[in-house]
Amino acid sequence: MEALKGAYGKAALRVQDESDGGDREATGFDDFVVFAYPQSVLDALEAYYRLLAEDRRSPYQAEVNAVLAEEASVWRMSEGRMYLIDSRFLDALRDLVEEDMRREGFLGAHEEFRDARSYLLAGDADDAIHKANCAFESALKALLNQREGTAGELLKRLRAETDLLHGVPEEAQKAITGSVLQGLPALRHKVGGHGQGVEPLRIPRAYGDLAVNLCAVYLKFLLDLKKELSPPVVRPESDAEDDDLPF
Repeated sequence: MEALKGAYGKAALRVQDESDGGDREATGFDDFVVFAYPQSVLDALEAYYRLLAEDRRSPYQAEVNAVLAEEASVWRMSEGRMYLIDSRFLDALRDLVEEDMRREGFLGAHEEFRDARSYLLAGDADDAIHKANCAFESALKALLNQREGTAGELLKRLRAETDLLHGVPEEAQKAITGSVLQGLPALRHKVGGHGQGVEPLRIPRAYGDLAVNLCAVYLKFLLDLKKELSPPVVRPESDAEDDDLPF
């Protein structure tokens, strides 16, 4: 409570009084969190994070974000700070991609993409980047019926060995596989584990968010191409069906 009082510059903190609709002095930290005005609760969560030992901060942040996600809140904690992330569109895109992967049988990519989202929610940007790239590679392997290969190798095969990109000119195909779809692999190798050098870096959440969002967009693009080139077969109605005759 003293840290909060110092932050607000007040000797006492006021909370809502449910008995008469007014306010009253908070009796302690728990009382403040439960009955404080909404904007003050976020301050309390940040203050509590700063008071924790280093090894307890990450689990605390993960628990806070899990509760906020369960309550469909637009707030998240990153590095001990609360941020407004009105990401309903991106969340809907991620959910859509997960459903499409299940439907198309991309089970490995589906599991890795879910892992990437879980790591991101827990504040682990490095592992989120790694798993997002793994999901992208797994989707490419499923499309190409391959068991091995990096994203770069698989993208070359996607252009050379399939007709998935034949809807655009060859130069555009090269740009798509050589530049547009290389963002996530580059992020993995330059920012993720491979590009950190001897001393591991603490990767900000924004990079993990970028990786998961790129992965969702890439996967949707691949799934959409696959569906466009493999549309469901529509069987024409027969004359007998038109006449409602059994023979």
